[in-house]
Amino acid sequence: MSFSIFTFEDYISIIKLPLETLSEDYIYYYRGCSVHDWKYNLIPGIYRDDRIAKEDINFREMILGSPNDFFNEKTTLEKLVKMQHYNLPTRLLDITSNPLVALYFACQQYKDTKTPGKVYLFKIPKEEIKYFDSDAVSLISNLAKLNIEKTGFTKKFDYLIHEIREEKPHFIDDLVKENKRDIKKVFPVKVKLNNNRIVRQSGAFLIFGVKNLASKKDPAIFPKANIEKEIIIDEKAKSNIRNSLNSLAINENTLFPELEHQANYLVR
Repeated sequence: MSFSIFTFEDYISIIKLPLETLSEDYIYYYRGCSVHDWKYNLIPGIYRDDRIAKEDINFREMILGSPNDFFNEKTTLEKLVKMQHYNLPTRLLDITSNPLVALYFACQQYKDTKTPGKVYLFKIPKEEIKYFDSDAVSLISNLAKLNIEKTGFTKKFDYLIHEIREEKPHFIDDLVKENKRDIKKVFPVKVKLNNNRIVRQSGAFLIFGVKNLASKKDPAIFPKANIEKEIIIDEKAKSNIRNSLNSLAINENTLFPELEHQANYLVR
């Protein structure tokens, strides 16, 4: 269901009723995008512009170039979260449990283009949400290490299992039926709150598996059934809505802890 809004009050009125009537079996997550019709809104960065061909190379090169920065990240997921933090394209997609944070990102300008923004409201069954130590998450995360030429999962998966067992020694040594199902899914993931930006943005992630077991060239598809609302923000309303959010302490200064963002906010 799609809605268009022109004021901050419009947005609150649209999200208020769902929040008040939400069943205990579900949870809402949000994703704010600075453009409303960009085909990549629900596709992770690694699957844009044919970047998937170098996923494994970029993963290793980033660690190779800054090993000390990854010293405390023990799992592949933790490494991907840090890489995402520094804008390396990964198979993660940022989401938030705070609708105002999503609105902030939807009200940003996309490059030099004046375009409407969009907030996606995801209604997720709680049973589908994974934690940072989930086997399914380890399975999908470690696709990042897999060379694109080694992706005939139905025939050759020893390397993938080897990578998973580096962080989970007791992981099963075969891709059983359940794993083959999980590897083709998109899961919401709650990660450790050891990153100030994630804390400030009430952040979580969607992690994307592969569309089929023959290749990792195409991402798994986020279920349309989990998209309850799409809220389009008129481009002319973005500035006023940002002002409203700023009065509620939702701005660059509060959402981004890094010094460069603190300075940018003060300069403006």
